[in-house]
Amino acid sequence: MKRRGPEEIGVTVFYTETVLPALVERLDDAFPEFGWRRDPRGWVATNEEHTHARLGVRAERVVAHGPAPRGFLIHGGDPMLWTAYVCGGGVPRGREFVRAVEEIARRAGVDPSPIERAAPHDRQADVLEDFFSLCRRELLSHGGGTAREYLERRGFPGEAIETSGLGFVPPVGRVREALGLYRGAEIDEAGIVADSRWPGRLCGAWRNEYGRIGTLWARAIGDVTAADTRYLYLSGASRTNLPPYGVSDLRTNSRDARRELVLVEGFMDLHQLHARGIENVAALGGTSTSPRTFERLDWLGIDVVTLCLDRDDAGRAATARAVEHSARARQSPEVYVIDPECLAPAKDPDALVRELGPDAWHRLSEKRTCGTAWRAQEFARTVSRDSPAPERRAALARSGRWLGTLPARLALEQEDAIHLIAERCGYSSEAVTRSLRARFWGAREREGQPFSPRFVDQALER
Repeated sequence: MKRRGPEEIGVTVFYTETVLPALVERLDDAFPEFGWRRDPRGWVATNEEHTHARLGVRAERVVAHGPAPRGFLIHGGDPMLWTAYVCGGGVPRGREFVRAVEEIARRAGVDPSPIERAAPHDRQADVLEDFFSLCRRELLSHGGGTAREYLERRGFPGEAIETSGLGFVPPVGRVREALGLYRGAEIDEAGIVADSRWPGRLCGAWRNEYGRIGTLWARAIGDVTAADTRYLYLSGASRTNLPPYGVSDLRTNSRDARRELVLVEGFMDLHQLHARGIENVAALGGTSTSPRTFERLDWLGIDVVTLCLDRDDAGRAATARAVEHSARARQSPEVYVIDPECLAPAKDPDALVRELGPDAWHRLSEKRTCGTAWRAQEFARTVSRDSPAPERRAALARSGRWLGTLPARLALEQEDAIHLIAERCGYSSEAVTRSLRARFWGAREREGQPFSPRFVDQALER
């Protein structure tokens, strides 16, 4: 087991001895979404809509019993820590734990300032922030002229470069000089001078949900660099536990302003759209997603996600995987898809708005379709009503196997998808439903099998 540092132990004592006793006295105010009411042993939830949507259970099964419970219990299921709940489900460690305790303290009406005294200042975080501030200034300085010209050639409005959120990496000597308040070892440990290829590149800060820099990326100016080295990342920093790039910018928006989000692939897609006043966008920084991606977005209050990935084979495959991951998530926003072919003749959102302007983006957004229906039709994309019967039936089988793995929360999307694939293959939706239930869903329904990632993997491998 990993040993905790003294700062985390100090925060833990404050949390258990001060925050939790205060929290249990005002749980209904601290977490009103549960609709807590008191019972003889503590608290029981009453908000059926929230517990069903977030946890998939009836409200009366969610309880917080005891003098100072560390979390809530789902009868017949697993407990969840308050610190995990405010972090979207994952148990936080280190600085994430400290920030979770600060959040819970505020909810409990406890002054969180002792937490800052218990946890020493994060010097490495300061190094990263100051380094990126230096890069932002460098982009606007004489030394950043080449980078500004490059952005203008890419269609960035000149007045938008200053507020673009981008930086330009200066030479190592200038970095060390500008960050002279830090020891050389601190600069080296932060990883910002570890790669000699960084100077002369554009850069951006990839932040976590709390607005702290998790890693930095550096992009070569121009497109002559090999694809696998066009983007470099901060040495020693992981991207695995970060939300999509740009999501942290939505933290200060109102709840209504961040209900809908478009996910694109590339960093430059996002910055190009932002430069044109299109704000509700985040980037994957590639093609990778996981169920956790969508659980994080749900926790952050995103109700609707639209996938708009690149018009190539990789983008199409990544779109399919993303829809599958959203279905496997414990909770997920509604997912829609803009079919990659709708970007034609452009390859990606960056090129679309560069060549056709922001109005083309707004027209494109109107072409989104239900993600579940899109994925089901992808299994049958190569067939039509005129295809030979064996090909049509094989396509229905591929779609049906996947549709049978969906959780109950996607029942309506499943039904819509059945209608569409039945029409594509030239059968009635009633006949298709009976066939799929008999061939693929019946045994699972009779056995009462719950939705599980392993079942999905088995189904897709058949």
